[in-house]
Amino acid sequence: MLSSLAADRAHVTALEAQILDLENTLSALRLEQAQAQSRLDSYKYPVLTLPTEIVTEIFLCFPPPYPSCSWLAGTLSPTSLAHICREWRQIALSIPLLWRAINLSNDGTPLEQRIHICDLWLKWSHSWSLSIEFDDFGDGLAATSKVMELIALYRPHLEHLKLDIFIDKIDLGAIEGSMPLLRHLDLDLKSVDFSYNTVSLRELPLLRSVVLSRTASRCAILPWAQLTSLVMNKVYLDECVPILQQTSNLIHCELLRLYDPPDYGSVTTLTCLESLVLKSTSSQYTAEYLQSFITPALQRLIISEGLLGHEPIRSLTDFISKSGAKLQEVHIAGRRKVPKNSYREALQSVPRLSSSQRELSGRVGEDDSESESHNDMEG
Repeated sequence: MLSSLAADRAHVTALEAQILDLENTLSALRLEQAQAQSRLDSYKYPVLTLPTEIVTEIFLCFPPPYPSCSWLAGTLSPTSLAHICREWRQIALSIPLLWRAINLSNDGTPLEQRIHICDLWLKWSHSWSLSIEFDDFGDGLAATSKVMELIALYRPHLEHLKLDIFIDKIDLGAIEGSMPLLRHLDLDLKSVDFSYNTVSLRELPLLRSVVLSRTASRCAILPWAQLTSLVMNKVYLDECVPILQQTSNLIHCELLRLYDPPDYGSVTTLTCLESLVLKSTSSQYTAEYLQSFITPALQRLIISEGLLGHEPIRSLTDFISKSGAKLQEVHIAGRRKVPKNSYREALQSVPRLSSSQRELSGRVGEDDSESESHNDMEG
């Protein structure tokens, strides 16, 4: 009994010694931790010591390249740069280029808040030219009217404008008037009852590039003669002809998702045209659309095979002969019934001949399907 108690006393003494050692070690570790934390707290991270010019260049890489527009709110918005710290907020608000490309479309942010944020962006952009985009999906008539009124206030600063809206009961006159800096206009106008009025946009001295939906091509009056690039979407060819006959300086033209049939009685001569894109709405073979054009300066042709009629090779060779064009590139899109070797044999004068198995689904330069299904016909 006594020997057992003595053993326990010795064990307790040993444990107390071990605990004391551990407590001393723990105290030393806590002191070391506190010293390390103190050094961290006093350390300035290099990113906060970067020169303002470097931070500015980094910030300018954040939004998509101008004139593509940024959302007004969210992690992809430049406003997120102003929420990191006070120093970065001051730098961000001092860079007008961050705030000049504005997407006013509904991203879930209430309209009044979007308008408030937009007012701030316009203030921060100072006097720089602007790119504005608005899609009325998810917004009602009243909201669209308010946005149009806001856009109208900044007409003198607009360089790029893209509108995708229903125009029933909307006063398009809000955007009529002088826009001295406007270079590119994209109008996707839609109507339920086709009870829209025309909109005259003539005072646009720098306008060179235009994209139009069918309704927009019907109701917009533009300075056609000064355009160098024109895209029209979901149109009949005979609706395009009156416009094309006024585009004497056109260099690039895209007629996308063309409806049948063309107007055989009209032939349009485009003396400056270098690039022509004709795309069909269906895979059926229709009439020869190329017979409606004379393009002596044409270098690049992209066309759905269905728009070449039932004898695609003859249609192409007749077009080249009639126009006198020295084509450098021909791309045949969509379902093809003519073997590629037959094209190659018939178009030996064309250095670059290619095809894709499906229709290009978007504008040239914006469509990945061209490269995905692209097949070189050479060889």
